[in-house]
Amino acid sequence: LLYNLSRNLQALPKRTQEERKFIMRLAPLYEQDREAAIQQGEANLVLRLLKRRFGELPPHITETIQKLSVEKLEDLGEALLDFETQADLINWLNQN
Repeated sequence: LLYNLSRNLQALPKRTQEERKFIMRLAPLYEQDREAAIQQGEANLVLRLLKRRFGELPPHITETIQKLSVEKLEDLGEALLDFETQADLINWLNQN
């Protein structure tokens, strides 16, 4: 929604000063939503891969993974390819 509104306003040939200010206020909100969506998508993918490998995960592990940054989720996504047990996952989470 924010993206569409911002794009529509930017497409106007002549924007008023007020419209330009509004666009500037929307930009950080759009970026925050975008970053949150990326993080959530990465977390969901990692959790799906872990569930497939180990079965249902304990809620506290799921919550910990959902709070990881995008960078850490990407690292975990690579590391999980080498995990043989849930203990490997727990060790990784404790070290990172």
